Amino acid sequence: MILGNNGAGKTNLLEALSIITGWGVFPGNKTSGVVSWQSQTHRAYIGAELSGEETLTVSAEISSRISLRLGGKSTSFTELRLAVPSVIFLTGNLSLIDGSPSSRRLFVDRLCSLFVPPFAKRLADFRVVSRSRTSLLRQGRSPASTDIPFFRLGGWIMDIRRAVIAEMMKMIPPEKFSLEFVPAMNKPGEEYMREMTGRNSAREVYAQHPLCGPGYDDIAITVTETGRPASISLSRGQKRRLILYLILTAGRLIAQRLGREPVLLLDDLTAELDAEGRQWIYRELSATGWQSFVTAPEKPFALRRKFGVVELH
Repeated sequence: MILGNNGAGKTNLLEALSIITGWGVFPGNKTSGVVSWQSQTHRAYIGAELSGEETLTVSAEISSRISLRLGGKSTSFTELRLAVPSVIFLTGNLSLIDGSPSSRRLFVDRLCSLFVPPFAKRLADFRVVSRSRTSLLRQGRSPASTDIPFFRLGGWIMDIRRAVIAEMMKMIPPEKFSLEFVPAMNKPGEEYMREMTGRNSAREVYAQHPLCGPGYDDIAITVTETGRPASISLSRGQKRRLILYLILTAGRLIAQRLGREPVLLLDDLTAELDAEGRQWIYRELSATGWQSFVTAPEKPFALRRKFGVVELH
């Protein structure tokens, strides 16, 4: 439990842990912003000794970029994520339910990157291809030269996302809520990409950008009891509990697939929760046995076991 007033550095500490577990700086932040923590220099250094399934040392040297070392050897973000899997909750994660599809894609893509190591690289490659296709369309030229990588990479990404969501659904009791990959696909991703691009070819020329692919994916979250979307069925406190349930489900899937217990990084987790909701979260976190870093401005619940407290000033 990391406690402190606003501006004490609680979220900075979580961001440091995000870096040394292979995810880098938080979404929307810049690597250069980390260096400002040590304003006397142009570099920042973060290090940790890790013990769990094995004992490891991790270090990060940060300037305009981040250089990582695992066990004294240079490593990549992908290798580090697999060695020290973590799941992150930030205050803005309510957008996982209320926000745009990109918020839900980010959640699923992080899981995909853990379970299928090439995923992050192929997603980056697809974005390059998609930008090239957009550039050709804006120049009034045929995008046919990008068809093969666009179909293959895009379809593969969609297939992996769909498979990971299906794996999560196996771990969620059907009476609680459901996750559904959107768009509905009854065929392999590459075949779907070819078909939809053919249908939209004239509109694509007019729009001057692709009209199908991974950038249009979404995850529909439906409350079973009401049969309605979670975004309109739940209060803010209920949404926060649902998001934690998703995070814990993701953690269980990580432990099952990777054989390593995940680290949870949870920022201001109990905001907007009543006393019963806070106790529920405490029970759920305690039951996992996983290491959890939880920030809050003040102690959110009576600690009975497993949690230590650090106060920042």
